[in-house]
Amino acid sequence: MKGWGRWLGWGWLVALAGAWACGGAAWDEDTDAACAGLLPGDVVITEYLNDPVGTDTGQEYVELHNPTRVRADLRGVTLYASRSDGSQERAFAVLEDWTVEAGGYLVLGDVRDGPLPAHVEHAYGEGLGALGNSGGRLGVRCGARVLDEVQLSAPAKGGVARVYDGRLVPDVAGNDDLARWCDSPDAGGGGAFQGSPGAANAPCGPPGDAGLPVDAGHVPTCLPGDAGVARPLVRPRAGDLVLTEVMANPRGDDTLGEWVELLATAPVDLNGVTLAAEAGETTVAAEGCLSLAAGESAVLARRADATLNGGLPTPRATFHMDLRNAGGRLVVKVGDAVVDAADYGPAVDGVATQVTAPLADADSNDAPAAWCEATAAYGTRGNLGTPGQVNRACVGDGGTPGGAGDGGTPAGGGDAGTPAPPGCIDRTTGASRARRTPAAGSLVLTEFMADPQAVADATGEWVEVLALRDMDLNGVSLSNEGGSRATFESALCLSVKAGGRAILARSEDAARNGGLPAVLGTFNFNLPNTAGNRKLELSVEGRLVDAVTWTGAATPGVSSQLDPHRSDPQRNDWPGSFCPTPDAARYGRGDRGTPGGVNRPCAP
Repeated sequence: MKGWGRWLGWGWLVALAGAWACGGAAWDEDTDAACAGLLPGDVVITEYLNDPVGTDTGQEYVELHNPTRVRADLRGVTLYASRSDGSQERAFAVLEDWTVEAGGYLVLGDVRDGPLPAHVEHAYGEGLGALGNSGGRLGVRCGARVLDEVQLSAPAKGGVARVYDGRLVPDVAGNDDLARWCDSPDAGGGGAFQGSPGAANAPCGPPGDAGLPVDAGHVPTCLPGDAGVARPLVRPRAGDLVLTEVMANPRGDDTLGEWVELLATAPVDLNGVTLAAEAGETTVAAEGCLSLAAGESAVLARRADATLNGGLPTPRATFHMDLRNAGGRLVVKVGDAVVDAADYGPAVDGVATQVTAPLADADSNDAPAAWCEATAAYGTRGNLGTPGQVNRACVGDGGTPGGAGDGGTPAGGGDAGTPAPPGCIDRTTGASRARRTPAAGSLVLTEFMADPQAVADATGEWVEVLALRDMDLNGVSLSNEGGSRATFESALCLSVKAGGRAILARSEDAARNGGLPAVLGTFNFNLPNTAGNRKLELSVEGRLVDAVTWTGAATPGVSSQLDPHRSDPQRNDWPGSFCPTPDAARYGRGDRGTPGGVNRPCAP
């Protein structure tokens, strides 16, 4: 073997004794200190073979990549693998001076005896055991600091490596997204396996449609906004779209004013989605991508013209069948795969039937008690409903969901139209809970990209915030010096854990925004590129949470980042706290920045 490490798992003492006997370096208290200079993202996982043909033993491998512009020394680094819940961890500690050159790759393999294969640089022996074939965690750390961790996933067939999309610059946040991984299209490996260990990955092909039907094997596409290149549709799975409000009996002509509201619980496209009722069904068709972000609502209506439909917000699509005033059943599907279905009761003239906000999910909306009459007015004809907005909570006796009382006043008392205390649906538990609103100074502006080069400013600008305690961004506003403002609202909790970072961007579509990690919220105003008195501000209902100012012009393709030693709402105001992101830190399509990751120290 070219180098020895320490196997930390079952029988590691025997393995370590063997290493010493063969002249390997012994682990000591200074081992962790050797890698102390490595930051999260300095070494990232870009490929692994977790399901070889035949036995896993002796054939699995892991590829590490150094995306920085300086050599990475791995002495003291630990490679580890575990189940998805973190249990049964096995680990291997690097005890020799293994390095990954700037921009280079290093392949570590499960080689337990004999010579190393040509594609393996060093062996970790039995240190990791067998990698999970269909799930688990794989990571790299220095002491307790995780440098990178990815979720393992199953290839379509044995002998095919899983690779990070070669079109993207590997980064510590981006490779958390399983959608950016694919089975290696490279036929390397001399016939023993399919992969590209030790070299840049090939581009992933168009992703599939999440297992939902396609026509004759064709993967349907759409055109995203101002982009000229079509991309595959993001098909909704069961529960990704939720029926949340129905207007079956509007004032005036039903054939003009009927509408249905859908809530997205995950990023999806409406193209190809079918809305079905007793009287027929309509499939949404459009050349452009009708995209919804997680937590965004869409209105499907009988007519798109606001002068005809009673003043609705712009519908995302139209349908042609009648909705029964006596009540009926609606089904949302893709092909024959049902995404959501719900029954609605008899319609009151001019009043929409809505799902109470805390129960706006594909399971809870099956219960009749989850629905009630809307109480908020919209449009030009005095109809009641909240098309395209977060529904009001239904209030019944004792605070349980129920219908509205006579005259449109919510049952249980209170003024008509008075909203219930704000809440949101927890993404983990699916249950409704109170929002965790950030207090002043608990949310910090840490990085912003005003002038991306890989994509247009209108889709590639972004802002990063750091949470100093657990919180939700629901109700938080981002504004600039010109008074432009975006307030982040969603039926789902826009949660950020203490120490976590959230990305707010012009577009949540990775194909349009330059390959950003997951975006938590979007805004629609520009970040100026030119010099001047500039400002970004975070607030909640007019109460200031944090703000930063600057006067310099943006550097094309380079974000402005806060020195990590000044990550608080006081020191991020100090002169010199922000600096251009170093050349070594790249993300997505190649612009400089660390969106979702730890910032690099600013030069003295």
